[in-house]
Amino acid sequence: MEDIIKSIVLSFFSKMLIEFSSIEVLKELENVYYIKLETNDSSLLIWTRWKNLEDIKSILKIIISKKLGENIIIHIEVNDYLKSKEDKLINYIKSKIEIVEKTNRDFRLPFFSAYERKKIHSYVSSLKSDIYTKSEWEGKERRLYICKKNGKITIDLDWTDI
Repeated sequence: MEDIIKSIVLSFFSKMLIEFSSIEVLKELENVYYIKLETNDSSLLIWTRWKNLEDIKSILKIIISKKLGENIIIHIEVNDYLKSKEDKLINYIKSKIEIVEKTNRDFRLPFFSAYERKKIHSYVSSLKSDIYTKSEWEGKERRLYICKKNGKITIDLDWTDI
C-alpha cells in the first residue's frame, strides 16, 4: 500500500513541478499514512499559515482514496515543518499553563483546528498534574480552555446550584 501511495504522490508533485530530494510514506494506523518530503520548494508547498499545505493535503487525500477505493487519512510533513509547528504549539501551551497555575483562573485559547485541539488535550493530559483542558461550543466557535482543578468541595444546602 505504501508503494502505491508513494507512486501517486510522486506523480502528483511531478505534475506540480515540485522537486524533492526524498519522499517517504509510512503507515501510522489503519488507513492513516504519514508522507514525509524533503524539498527546496517548501515555501511553495506551505505558503502563508500553511494554507497551501492544507489544500494540497485535501486534494492528495481525494486522489489517493479514489485510486485505492477506500477512505484514508494522510499527514504531510515538509522539511520537518509539522514537527517545528508542533514544538511551537507545545511551547505556547506551556506558557499558558504557567499563567493558569499562577492565577488559578481558566485560560481561553484562541481558535485551533480539531487536530491541534487533540494535540493540546493529549499533551495536557500527559502532564499528570492538576491542569486539564475542556472544550466548549461547536463547529467554528469551538474553543479550548486550560483549567486548574479546584481542590475545594462545595455543597449547596439549598440545592439551587446542583
